[in-house]
Amino acid sequence: MLQSFRHIKSRIKSIESTRKLTRAMEMVSIAKLKRAQAAFEKSGKYIFKVEALLKNVLSSSEKISHPFFEERTDKKNILLCVIASDTGLCGPYNHSIIRATESFLKDYQQDKVRIVAVGKKAFIHFKRKGFNVSHSYVGLNGRFSSEICGKMLKIFIDMFLSKEVDEVYAAYTSPQTASRRKPVIEKLLNIDMPKIKKIEYIYESTMGSILDDLAPLYLSNKIKAIMLNSFTSEHQARAIAMGEATENATDLLSSLILMRNKVRQANITKEMLEIISSAEALKG
Repeated sequence: MLQSFRHIKSRIKSIESTRKLTRAMEMVSIAKLKRAQAAFEKSGKYIFKVEALLKNVLSSSEKISHPFFEERTDKKNILLCVIASDTGLCGPYNHSIIRATESFLKDYQQDKVRIVAVGKKAFIHFKRKGFNVSHSYVGLNGRFSSEICGKMLKIFIDMFLSKEVDEVYAAYTSPQTASRRKPVIEKLLNIDMPKIKKIEYIYESTMGSILDDLAPLYLSNKIKAIMLNSFTSEHQARAIAMGEATENATDLLSSLILMRNKVRQANITKEMLEIISSAEALKG
């Protein structure tokens, strides 16, 4: 019984330490989540306006002749940017995006796919699976970087225009509600936008020169939105996972404290019975 009591005390101490750690990680994730959400809200309206402007410009012309909008009939090679996290402890976040990506890649031959991996989890998984990981960005830990976005944009454009790849996609996670996230596979190049009602524009320069400036701007902001969505989802998932872990630790702690008290009471009762028995024996 004494060993059991010591064992329970040791478990209580261990779980209390774990609860402090999960609570601290939850608070850190919430702080990072707020920063990511604030960054997206700050730039969200601008991103939306750039996309709307590009749609309007495209609607004013019946035929678009520009490399970024070229749809290739013989689609052999693709580039896929997969965004996951560098660390775990974020619930099903990594599993969901990797599973969605693998489902998407079933339609392609493995040797025709090039991967740009953002996050250590994505890099390790697809490297181990034998995919050609042409570029990787690890160690971001959910921190947005304009420099990394610029490097990714250059890679996407260079590989598409040089015809190393015929299409460029991004696999990322988009937050839907405060507790729900959705894996998304979205095409970046060629740019393929839904048709909208025709809007007449008067251009001071040619359509081609306008698209030379507007298309890269759109892609740059699209990549920024994708990264911010992914990081928001990651911090959201980790905050929820650590919150649930803290609650579970609290519940387990309560049951162990109750068990400890019962063992302590049983020890006290046993000692009292031994004292009473000894006293009765001396009277004997």
